[in-house]
Amino acid sequence: MEEVVCSSWTDFKSRIIADLFHGERFSRGRFLFRGQGSASWSLMSSFDRWYQGYSGKLATKAKTADLLLDAFAKECELEDISSDVRKNKLLMLSLAQHHGLPTRLLDWSESPYVAAFFAFSGHIRHIVPLEKHVAIWVLDSADECWSSEFGCEIVDVPSFGNERIRNQHGRFSYLKAPSDSLEQYVAQFPNSSKALLKYLVPVAGAGHAMADLDAMGLSHSRIYPGLGGNAKAAEVRVVLSMYGEGS
Repeated sequence: MEEVVCSSWTDFKSRIIADLFHGERFSRGRFLFRGQGSASWSLMSSFDRWYQGYSGKLATKAKTADLLLDAFAKECELEDISSDVRKNKLLMLSLAQHHGLPTRLLDWSESPYVAAFFAFSGHIRHIVPLEKHVAIWVLDSADECWSSEFGCEIVDVPSFGNERIRNQHGRFSYLKAPSDSLEQYVAQFPNSSKALLKYLVPVAGAGHAMADLDAMGLSHSRIYPGLGGNAKAAEVRVVLSMYGEGS
């Protein structure tokens, strides 16, 4: 897996287009992006973190994920859920994740700037000690390793009224193999060295980055419409001002 160390937020903005699109214009679809507030965090789904916390065995991981979804479905027997959703595993996974069940879906965006927003805002809100970089991951969906046959596919799922999914232009990786993370999964494919790329962007430029992203219309109050988003937006603005990076 290749890591690209950027010298600044401005360097990232120029390199992400030049590297992926070879000097041409940005084109949505092939590349997916995910931002994380710490460069040390792995690409693990909520289920994989949950399962690892219980010291679960790799051999029974897929079975346990199915048991968890089955248990959710049984708990929902009296809920007003259409039969089309109940009969479709992917739709039930999406519904379950939206309501807090650990699943093996991991969300991605078709926009590098949406990913950057989540990376910087995640770092700001959690203040990761001694962290020098945020991570903006790139997934090349054209690589042959992303296949249901091999154990991890790229899927579209309905938002079920979740405006965040719609606003972040979201798609999902669905890991079914027993691997703990997407990095571990991709490592099995020697010819897929660029299926995942990891851009490291200095946290020192968080204030400038968040100001740019705000100008692009990317803020918590827009991605999370309502009082919850307003609360997160207020938190980020105050934290930035505390560290002398607010506008």
